[in-house]
Amino acid sequence: MKVHFAVAGCGVISRFHLDAIRSIEDAALCGVYDPVEASARAAAQAYGTRAYPDYDALLADPQVDAVCICTPSHLHAPLALQAVAAGKHVLIEKPVALTLEDCDAVAAAARAAGVQVGVVSQLRYGPAVARVKRALESGALGRITRCDLYMKYFRPQSYYDSGTWRGTQAMDGGGALMNQGIHGVDLVRYLMGPADSIYALSGTLVRDIEVEDTLTAVVAWHCGAQGVIQASVGDYPGFPRRIELNGESGTIILEEDRIVKWEVAGDSAYHIYEQEPAPEVRSHSEAGAIDPSGHVAQLRNFIDAVRGEGTLLVDEAEGRKALALVLAAYRSAAEGKPVVL
Repeated sequence: MKVHFAVAGCGVISRFHLDAIRSIEDAALCGVYDPVEASARAAAQAYGTRAYPDYDALLADPQVDAVCICTPSHLHAPLALQAVAAGKHVLIEKPVALTLEDCDAVAAAARAAGVQVGVVSQLRYGPAVARVKRALESGALGRITRCDLYMKYFRPQSYYDSGTWRGTQAMDGGGALMNQGIHGVDLVRYLMGPADSIYALSGTLVRDIEVEDTLTAVVAWHCGAQGVIQASVGDYPGFPRRIELNGESGTIILEEDRIVKWEVAGDSAYHIYEQEPAPEVRSHSEAGAIDPSGHVAQLRNFIDAVRGEGTLLVDEAEGRKALALVLAAYRSAAEGKPVVL
């Protein structure tokens, strides 16, 4: 049984959903919608599908089983609630919502309607991440002492000027950590488990925007490890996302979806140079320049869940956890003290 999708929002990120739908045999595309009619028409023409005149028409289409929400962030929760009320499954781009209250409302509505709600966290699906996750679960690194996340990206002022919602509190919900950084936050939380507290410092140093372009936080992980999270959009020329995991018996370092260091005591079986070549990814310097394979893998998992053949790896509850850590960092920065989660 094919799962029939419609895509709401035809901006930069929508093409990853559209390409994934087109590449998966068990998926079919019913149409697209965007409030900017020209954007909807262009996407419809490029992918050989229809452009819905409005969101209500999309939801009224009986062929549509699921909606991919690819709109500006402030619309994620409202559009998800409408889709769930119409009996549609939903796959939401990050963040699931801008507040925990809205996130909880989406979750409650989905439970009542008996539909699936997934949150895009495509970084979890990379092969290198799977290897690291297995190593951590097996205890290969011994007791974990540190987990550090570095997201030193570069976005020029023109990036923010190109969209009225970007860099605004009301529509973007935050800056470097919320928009660019929440995927990395989700990934380290997936690898490490929950955090006990976070202490953050944020500022708007180089961009003319309402929200932070730079944030640094100290994290106390529940497992006892310590760590830092750095997120910025003003570090020229932009650098790969980097996660450093240190333990009493080993160290693993990830850059994007590639293991660049694997030093584990007594482990001679793993050689980083034998990995499959990773695609060139420039997400640290170019908006929308990301590896598409994660979206394909997540969409496959979503389809399995919709058909009752699997469980969502990232549902709205998982999406909430990353959002909660981001919001706690913002609260800490605003109050000037650690926030206990």
